[in-house]
Amino acid sequence: MKRISCVLAILLLSAAPAVAWNSFGHRLAAELAWRRLDATERQAATALLKQHPHYETILAAHVPAGVDKDEWVFLTAANWPDLIRPVKNEEPPKPESVTKYNVYPHGVAFPLVLAANQGEVSLDGYVLPMPNAQTGLADSIATFGNPQASAHDRAVSLCWVLHLGADLLQPLHAAILVSPENPKGGSFGSELAAREGNAKPVPLHIYWDNLPGKGSDYATIAAQTDVLEKSPEFAPANLPELKTSTTVAAWAEDSHRIAVTFAYAGELRYGRWADFAAGKIAAEAVPALPPDYCQKARQIARRQLALAGWRIADVLKRVW
Repeated sequence: MKRISCVLAILLLSAAPAVAWNSFGHRLAAELAWRRLDATERQAATALLKQHPHYETILAAHVPAGVDKDEWVFLTAANWPDLIRPVKNEEPPKPESVTKYNVYPHGVAFPLVLAANQGEVSLDGYVLPMPNAQTGLADSIATFGNPQASAHDRAVSLCWVLHLGADLLQPLHAAILVSPENPKGGSFGSELAAREGNAKPVPLHIYWDNLPGKGSDYATIAAQTDVLEKSPEFAPANLPELKTSTTVAAWAEDSHRIAVTFAYAGELRYGRWADFAAGKIAAEAVPALPPDYCQKARQIARRQLALAGWRIADVLKRVW
């Protein structure tokens, strides 16, 4: 157990952003949801998370000084599904007792063909991969809300609700490019290289994942949550989707629509990430995203995270 705890401590302190909203974005959505819960509901969340198999080693590890432990555990629970993914590259190994819970994909691969490729590829015969983030979130909501399920299963499902409830609203998590190079679909935009201004190129998916901003300290998370919470445009009354899109399937469809109409729309040009990573093209050869695209993308990201926070809170309130 001591070895597992040490490995997990390293992962918590050094893990790079995974293919999902970054950890900052997930904590923002979770913080919004936490603030919407009343005292009884927060107590219920805390009691259930204490039954989680990784409560001591991950959820309650490294609580910042001066921060409410129960609140921080809730925020970390929203990141937990990223922390249990199998290792990549030079990351420290993770024990099977951790990775065995990595059971749901973090996206739903609705196909999308760029305007430039229309007529060159066909979606005939395309089969939506299952399971996916949409089915995973629906299953997790059902298990979390099932009073007959074990506390262990409900606690694990709560983490998936917190996580996928936000991931599904990242537009690139709901669209996979089908192209002549990838007739069966790409990697949720990770095959494309993009850059903002003079910044180093990144996969387009990672660009969107990092739009919420960066930071791991509670003060920054709380301050940015204040901005979302106090902005009239992000108030529940001004987010019609909260009333018109009330199912997990509708949430996924809305995200896909944003990917089609904005994230991949227009005359955007990209480099191939594999070419940049292999040194075949220089950073300056990767087309820069237009400034107005970057500004609008940040606004969409904030709006989607606000929607995620309100929706997650509503899911929890229906149970408690």
